[in-house]
Amino acid sequence: MISLPTQVLELTGPDALTFAQAQFCNDVRGLADANWQWSAWLNPQGRVRAFFHLLRPDAQTLLLILRGGDAQWLCAELARFVFRAKVRLRVVDDSRLTGSASADEVGAIAGAIPHDYACTPPGPVHALSLADDPSRWLLFGASHAPTANADARERWRLADIRAGLPEIGDELRDQMLPQWIGLDRLGAVNVRKGCYPGQEIMARLHFKGGNKRSLYGLWFPGESTPIAGTVVRNAGGNEAGTIVVAARDPGTNGVEALASMVDSTTAGKLQVEGQASVEITCQFG
Repeated sequence: MISLPTQVLELTGPDALTFAQAQFCNDVRGLADANWQWSAWLNPQGRVRAFFHLLRPDAQTLLLILRGGDAQWLCAELARFVFRAKVRLRVVDDSRLTGSASADEVGAIAGAIPHDYACTPPGPVHALSLADDPSRWLLFGASHAPTANADARERWRLADIRAGLPEIGDELRDQMLPQWIGLDRLGAVNVRKGCYPGQEIMARLHFKGGNKRSLYGLWFPGESTPIAGTVVRNAGGNEAGTIVVAARDPGTNGVEALASMVDSTTAGKLQVEGQASVEITCQFG
């Protein structure tokens, strides 16, 4: 059981789903009780402001488990759009978020082992399977005692990177289109539902094309781990992409990273912070 950074926002009330449907880029109305989906909040230019697991424990409750970012900031920003809607926004700061790779452990704590996009029924602990990495689970609640271990967190982040699961923190807020970090591959963007911030941009890219950046896996040797927003450069020193998330790989004595790359630059030599031995390991999507 691994302790993870906990940034969770709760939406409750009779208008919670209607409010979320108008703000987030996935089809919230199509989300059944005790299920979850990938989703995001975009700005009007289609850039990602927040990326999260969106859980629907019951008919009038939604939980946003953020992948990077600040729940207090998100709560304050979303509150500007509530107007007369009957919805309450609350940062959940009295519970823990943990990760586990043990089905037996998850079953013992949550009372069930969820699969795909189902989550456990309402109770003291919510559990969900990482659908793109089904041998790992997230648990959110107050009744379990995880181990806070920096090395364990690094291994968890490394598994996220290998599964192509990005984070959007303060460094990348309002900078990345969903397609640039693989959110369309995860099914986080719906272009056929009604209006939401950035929907016109999403529809144009989907139906007319024109996207020129994608999410890639990188590996390079080195002792230091670059922060999100670090520039990836080509052999001429020009910008070729941006690091989204990175972690040390103790098995290879190097660094693995997810990077949003200009597709036309990936065939040449690349460098990160002067390290010229950058290898592209895969393209996601």
